[in-house]
Amino acid sequence: MKEVMGLIHHVKDEKAFRQITKNRCVAAIPFGGKYRLVDFPLSNMVNAGISNIGIITSFNMRSLLEHLGRGEDWGLDRKKDGLFILPTASIDSANNKRKVDLEDFYANLDYLEKSKQEYVLITGSNIVCNLDLRKVGAFHKKNEADVTIVYQDGYQFLDLDIKRGVYLQKDDDGRILAIEAGAPSPGNVVSMDMYLLKKSLLMSFFEEGEINGKWDLISDFLTSRVRDLRIYGFPYQGYLAIVNSWQSLFKHQLELLDSRVVQKLFNPKRMIYTKIKDGPPTRYCGGAEVCNVLASNGCVIEGKVENCIMFRKVKIGRGAVIRNSILMPKVEIGENVVLDRVILDKGVSVHKGTKLISQNEDPIIIPKNIKVREGSV
Repeated sequence: MKEVMGLIHHVKDEKAFRQITKNRCVAAIPFGGKYRLVDFPLSNMVNAGISNIGIITSFNMRSLLEHLGRGEDWGLDRKKDGLFILPTASIDSANNKRKVDLEDFYANLDYLEKSKQEYVLITGSNIVCNLDLRKVGAFHKKNEADVTIVYQDGYQFLDLDIKRGVYLQKDDDGRILAIEAGAPSPGNVVSMDMYLLKKSLLMSFFEEGEINGKWDLISDFLTSRVRDLRIYGFPYQGYLAIVNSWQSLFKHQLELLDSRVVQKLFNPKRMIYTKIKDGPPTRYCGGAEVCNVLASNGCVIEGKVENCIMFRKVKIGRGAVIRNSILMPKVEIGENVVLDRVILDKGVSVHKGTKLISQNEDPIIIPKNIKVREGSV
C-alpha cells in the first residue's frame, strides 16, 4: 500500500480514562504487558507497507515521544517518508466532542500537501486489532468507493461506552445507508474508527471546514453524504478492543489472559511491534504461586498472583496475594499485601500489609508514582 499514507488521530476524551491519562495521552497508555495502545494501529499500517505515518497527539505527549523515538522499532526511521508526530489544533481538547477532528489534520496541512500518496487511511489510537489493511485497500478499489469504513458486526461495548461509539446501517452489498454517533439502532454494526479515502476528498473537506467552522469527519461530513458519496463498509471478524474508557481498558487488558484471544490478536504473519527493552526473564522465587498471569520481562514474584497482567520490572513481595489486577511497569508490592481488581500505574509502591479490594465491578486506580500505605486509600 505504497500509495496510502496513514494518519492516527488523537482520542479527545482523555477524561474517560481518569488518572491514567494524567501523565500521558491515550495513545501512550500501556496495554498487554509490554505494548502501548498506539502500537496496534501503527503495526497494522507498517505490516501493510504504509511507510508515511503521522500521529496526532495531545500536548501531554512526552510519554508517547519517549516510546516512539524516531520510529526505528517499526522500521520508520528512514530518509523518505517515515514517522511524524503532529500536534493537535485544540488547546482545550477536554471539551472537544468531535469523533474525528479534521481541524487537527488541517493544522498540519503542510505535511499532507508534501506527502506524495494518493490515499489516506485514518484511524484512532485506541483500536486494538490485527487487521490486514491490504484487503481493505483491495475492497476499496473493487467497489470504487469514495470512503471505506472498517466495521465489526456484533461488537459489544460496555454500557457506559455505548454513547462513545459510531454505528453504521448497511445494505447487503456493504453500501453504507446511514451513520449514527452515540445511539445505535437495531441491526447496526460498529464502526472501528478506520476510514480509507482519497487525499483529494479529505482536502475538499478542509475547504468546507474553513468556511463553516465544522470539523467533525463523522457528524459534519460523512453522515450527511451517505447518498452523495459511495461509502462502503469493510467487515472485520478478528479480535477487537475499542478502548474508550478506563473500564474498557481494564476489561480488554484482562481478556488477554485468554489464550484464544492471544492467538487471534498476535498473528505471527503480522507482528505487533513495540519499543524493544531488553531485560532478564521473570524470576519465580520459592513459595511463589502463579495462575493465569501474563508477566513481562524483569519481574520478581515471591507471593501469589492470579489472573493478572504484569508489565516490566514488577516486584511481588512474600506473602502477597494479587488477583484480577493490572500492574504497570516498575510497580513494587510489599509483603502480605492483598489486591483484587486494582490498576496500579507505573512506579506505584504498596507498603506491606496493605489491602486494596474493589467492592464492585469497577477497579480501583492508583495514579503513577504514588506510595500506598495501609489506610491511605
